Amino acid sequence: MARLHTQFFKTSSPVSRIEQEIDHYITSHPDGIYDEVLTADGRWETFFHLADMRTGLFGWYDMPKDAEVLEINCGFGALTGVLCDRSAHVTALDSSLFCARSCVKRWNAKENLDVYAGQLRDMPFRQQFDVITLVDVLPHVAEGEKALAPYAAYLESLLAYLKPQGRLLIAMDNRLGLKFFCGACDPYSDELFGELSGDNEKGRLFTQAEVGEILAEAGFIYWKFYYPLPDYRLPQFIFTDDALPDPSLGEVILPYDIMPGARVLPEGTLYADILENGLFPAMANSFLIECGMTEDFCRTESASLACDRTPAYNIAACREGNLFIKKPIMAPAAQGIREIAENLETLRQRGLDVIPFELKDGQLVMPRFDAPTMATWLSRRKPAERDAVLAAMERLWAAILQSSPPVPDAKNRMKALAPQADWGVILSNVYLNMTPDNIFYQDGKLTFFNQGLSRENCPAKYLLFLAVYDNIDALSRVGVLDELKDRYGLTQLWDTLEAAQEDNSSRFYRYDVYHRFYEWAEMNPMQMLKNRQILKIIGSEDDE
Repeated sequence: MARLHTQFFKTSSPVSRIEQEIDHYITSHPDGIYDEVLTADGRWETFFHLADMRTGLFGWYDMPKDAEVLEINCGFGALTGVLCDRSAHVTALDSSLFCARSCVKRWNAKENLDVYAGQLRDMPFRQQFDVITLVDVLPHVAEGEKALAPYAAYLESLLAYLKPQGRLLIAMDNRLGLKFFCGACDPYSDELFGELSGDNEKGRLFTQAEVGEILAEAGFIYWKFYYPLPDYRLPQFIFTDDALPDPSLGEVILPYDIMPGARVLPEGTLYADILENGLFPAMANSFLIECGMTEDFCRTESASLACDRTPAYNIAACREGNLFIKKPIMAPAAQGIREIAENLETLRQRGLDVIPFELKDGQLVMPRFDAPTMATWLSRRKPAERDAVLAAMERLWAAILQSSPPVPDAKNRMKALAPQADWGVILSNVYLNMTPDNIFYQDGKLTFFNQGLSRENCPAKYLLFLAVYDNIDALSRVGVLDELKDRYGLTQLWDTLEAAQEDNSSRFYRYDVYHRFYEWAEMNPMQMLKNRQILKIIGSEDDE
């Protein structure tokens, strides 16, 4: 069981109503499943402290198997559980006795967790740690002080707690983050345009250059910047200087804002210019900095984080040199990793080409494949290449039919959706990821990867529908969409299959649980235009 230590706690502070309610949620859900809470309570504070999406910040990071971790400012334990899963032992601290108690309640089953209430400076630890985490800690060290020295002095004090080969992990916003130029509010003062608009006494944001100055003054010799996007609070991607995003980043990322009404520019559309002009590292929304006295950094160069899915599929896809590695972000995702391996092996036994892979220490290890995905290939095709596109889709259809043995029509689990329709061949299993996003395509050859999701007794047409539906813009531009619908009997079933697709997606992407996040991500471009017009009017009035 997790253990609570209070002997070093000195000063009590008021407990807010929202903190009391979050503690009540933790107490009343001892299984640690807060889906019901997040569905009903749409407040940011509830989401921030209880949503699994937080876990992506450290869920991809490779810690030594025997790592001793010190977590400073654990709060209600949003990141504590994933740290326990990835290390030998976690010592978590929080200045609030109330939060420390809640953290222990939340992770009571963790045998490798000790939680201390109080300040680190009051605790006579003699232990040194392999990893120390500082999530939104450094900005609060000196109450907004402009000088960098107090922040450097604080980090220098932590060196005494760090093993010679140890790592300090610092997560915080970037003062020059792109989101602030787009109108996001300062997280500490709620001022528009972030800390660009002036000073505040509640927290201090730093630029990348300032972080470097602080680390050097603190005595650290080596450091490496990671760029969590859209930010460190709810990361969807991790990038580094060795693996910067593609200019198409804006098409796949979901920027969000809990106060979107103040935005004046759409963040996503600006990434291409930022990247093409070499400004991304300086203008990333937030930083995760790995620093220490040796240069033995984590090997991960970039990661895609599926933190919005059900726990079994909460998986990080990491690039590490010539390898591509899938890692479970949360413990239940070990099941999802096994399913990917099992499905890939099944497809290989059925005679399809799959990416080479091996299961190693609970991770799926694959070589990086030097070929575009079929989705990328389709997006680059022109109307003159319609025959090549039709041929590629025919190869995919043949692979779908080959992927699983047929079963009698009576087993069709989708038949009730359209009893009179021609459903065609029913497969004992359809692998829902057999779509162009999860297929390498080169010289007419299909190579499958990332085959984690499957359903029994479904029509082969459903899987081809998913392939067409996910690439509808590219296929429409080439001019083959209607022909594909007619050729494979999708026209009559289109609306039915579309409804089924939305239902299946909700099973894996938790749209009902994370509905508030998707609302925060739906920033209205018309509202942004209106905000720019308001600023123009105000500016004109000031000129008068």
